[in-house]
Amino acid sequence: MRRLAFPALLLGALALPAAALADTLLDNVNGVTLDETGKQVTFTGLVFDADGTITQVLRSGDKRPKKIDARLDGAGRFVMPGIIDSHVSLMRIGYAAMTGGRDGLPPPRPEDRDVALQKAQRLLAAQGITAVADMGTSIADWQTYRRAGDANTLYIRIMAYAGSVDDMVLIGGPGPSPWLYKDRLRFNGLYLKPGKPVPRDQAAPAANSPEATQLRNLMSRAAIDSFQVAVSATDHAAVDDVLDAITELKPTYQGERRWRLEGVKVIDSAQTGRAGGDKAFASFRFGALEQDMANAGPAAAQTQPWQSVLQAGVKPVYGSAAQATAPTPFADLAVAVTRAGATGQPFGGWYPQEKLTREAALAAFTVNAAYAGFAEGRFGRLVKGEKADFIMVDRDPMLASAEELRAMRVIETWIGGARIYVAGAEAAQGFAQEKMPGW
Repeated sequence: MRRLAFPALLLGALALPAAALADTLLDNVNGVTLDETGKQVTFTGLVFDADGTITQVLRSGDKRPKKIDARLDGAGRFVMPGIIDSHVSLMRIGYAAMTGGRDGLPPPRPEDRDVALQKAQRLLAAQGITAVADMGTSIADWQTYRRAGDANTLYIRIMAYAGSVDDMVLIGGPGPSPWLYKDRLRFNGLYLKPGKPVPRDQAAPAANSPEATQLRNLMSRAAIDSFQVAVSATDHAAVDDVLDAITELKPTYQGERRWRLEGVKVIDSAQTGRAGGDKAFASFRFGALEQDMANAGPAAAQTQPWQSVLQAGVKPVYGSAAQATAPTPFADLAVAVTRAGATGQPFGGWYPQEKLTREAALAAFTVNAAYAGFAEGRFGRLVKGEKADFIMVDRDPMLASAEELRAMRVIETWIGGARIYVAGAEAAQGFAQEKMPGW
């Protein structure tokens, strides 16, 4: 058995081969995850196999296995599941990184796309993000992901949603793809950004509007081939349009559809009740709360009402809507548990009854997001049978203050039992040759 200690002073880059070590014990950590009921579970060790699947979760006092190939000493570091961002524009993040903040390359060549994907993955890994839902995937994007998968340079897990019916058909053909590249890539369905919704006070019912009719038709086209549907629904009228469409489609398209409302800003109690009955998911931009506070107006009490949504049976998920810059998930996590801005105002939180508990917030950023993308049982929790997707951070995420959460630093990021990011690896002797291909 080999015993491998982590380098003590690694301060910034990317490291280690993509292949996981066989039968590895990660020991001496302060780990946290959630059980199947959403309750916090702590552990001090993980065992994972050559495929990066967790085979044992060890608590303090549990006997450590003897028949392992490598033991990694975690030096008491804090370990948590990798963050899952349920709404990003993955390639635009990469393009912006290539162009110094601009979010386009006119027109990007295949080799440009390949570089952009690697840059996006690197930025996400540095933030502790191990999986994303890519909203608006084009056929060119999908082919980029496939090239990376074929070359063994696809590290971040991607749940893809086409931005048009044409791309949905080109990518998925008869339906959603299987999980590819050891659960690194799946094509799930269709992401829709409808036109301007019909105002609530308009005399004609929303269901009769051209926009609402088009939305139902597009959702039906996706659902007929079992593609999952995600729809931008930022205001009351948009939420109503989506819920009305679901009501009309449900009798025809039964089974577990997992309808998704994306970027929800305002939603009232009647709508949350309907969404709960539909077993829908609501993706929130937690980090946008401060901006939404300033523009709330009369709908203030219905602005990002996370706890109300949760109580109605709707699972909230974290979706940063990142496009030109990398997400900042720990700053967003701080907002989720405080409902306060970066300066801590308002004191006690804005409509504090809508705060999420630490456990509920962690679920929104991990297991809920996995479930929303049909990835449950594969990743999202650190439990036996799921992938060893975890991050090491510099403080306890369940006890850190809001200020400490905002300053949370990712020390290492692991996906499928392989260490893909180490803070400061480029400055550490011996790590240069271990950087990920393309990074």
